[in-house]
Amino acid sequence: MPTKKQIRNAVGKRRSELSLGEVRARSRRIIARLTGQEVYRRAGCVASYVSISNEVDTHTLIDLALNSGKRVAAPVLVPNRTLIHREIRGLAELKPSRFGLLEPSDEDGAVVPPDAFDIVLVPGLAFDCSGNRVGFGAGYYDRFLSMALAIKIGLAYDFQLFDRLPTGPRDIPMDLVVTESGVHDTRRV
Repeated sequence: MPTKKQIRNAVGKRRSELSLGEVRARSRRIIARLTGQEVYRRAGCVASYVSISNEVDTHTLIDLALNSGKRVAAPVLVPNRTLIHREIRGLAELKPSRFGLLEPSDEDGAVVPPDAFDIVLVPGLAFDCSGNRVGFGAGYYDRFLSMALAIKIGLAYDFQLFDRLPTGPRDIPMDLVVTESGVHDTRRV
């Protein structure tokens, strides 16, 4: 089995090779699959990562959620490898952080506690059919997800879905993984 580092390198390279058109087309299919799910339709409060580079586009998804009346919160990286989420009213509130990520500023939106979310949209480089995830290696999301009671949803392109990934004791699995070709409910695995 490849190591997490090998998976990060291979999938990161493959994702970086996607054209803007491919990202948009694939993301549209993923968003359509996600928004068609009952768990998404029922959700009143959503934690969503803010996509960068060639990640599945959450900018469109955030706009859709806000326009349908959902509360949306975006992540903020804080010292001690902690991740908090601040409520946003629109993408215009997001500013580049010291890490190059778009985040709400300290002056914007209230902090939403981890137990307030109905769903959490989670980034990752790879997911498997059991809901395991290979992230970027810093552990921010796993620490946050260990406190969240919400349905955890990984958004990924088909090539990011593996049969099996290496896992560690602190890794938090997803409940659903949504790709262009399907919704993988890992709670039944």
